Amino acid sequence: MDYVGITNFKTLLVITRNEKTFHLTPVIEATINLPADMKGAHMSRISESVIEIINDERNAHNSVEELSLQVLKKLKEKHPYTNAHLSLNFDFFYETKTPVSKKKTFEVTNITVKTWVEDRKEDQIEISIEYIGNTVCPHAMENHPKKRTHIQRALGKLSARGQIEHLPSFESMVEVLRKSFSAETYSILKTDDEQSVIDCMYENPMFVEDVCRSMLAKAKEKFKDKKLDLEAIVKSLESIHKHDVIAKGSTKTYD
Repeated sequence: MDYVGITNFKTLLVITRNEKTFHLTPVIEATINLPADMKGAHMSRISESVIEIINDERNAHNSVEELSLQVLKKLKEKHPYTNAHLSLNFDFFYETKTPVSKKKTFEVTNITVKTWVEDRKEDQIEISIEYIGNTVCPHAMENHPKKRTHIQRALGKLSARGQIEHLPSFESMVEVLRKSFSAETYSILKTDDEQSVIDCMYENPMFVEDVCRSMLAKAKEKFKDKKLDLEAIVKSLESIHKHDVIAKGSTKTYD
């Protein structure tokens, strides 16, 4: 047996960082390997470890990453294992303004934080952030007599994996994603904002491959002082085809 544990466990998590408070509702999966001399796991000990750390009012949680390691260390005290994995998936809101009217809006992105702990190995954490952007086909634009082209919604995901002291903030990863597409997307747009976004898209047409390269290049430059493994995945929900297109790439910030 490779692992055993709990999944689809939901709770409330409060993070206080940089004088800001974030209320998160993560969906949690926590698993461990089962020692050979045990027929089954003590499932209650796994869920107890999660809740005890999250509800510990004596310690303000500064980050999801730090909390993840604390949960797995607490679990080690309650249940023997040589390797364990914890995953938290949640929505994260960031504040921005529309491009012309400058209206304040809160945009949502989905984040997954995965943590691996194994005896005699360094702890590893991976942050994956999803963003809804767009692609604009340069080929169709180049060949159309009126320079028209097709546009589509695109889904991007940027992942950064490394040790906790090297991990970038959620906000900095979101910034990379926002700048990697033909244009940013917003939940609310006035007429002048719409025109601005459209102009930006047509002035910066990108294939799905271009967006993937852009994500990796911008992330590598922004996090060049950290030791990270980076991965980018982009899916374009094609508007003139019945299928979608996808691009995936990876790089490192170190040699």
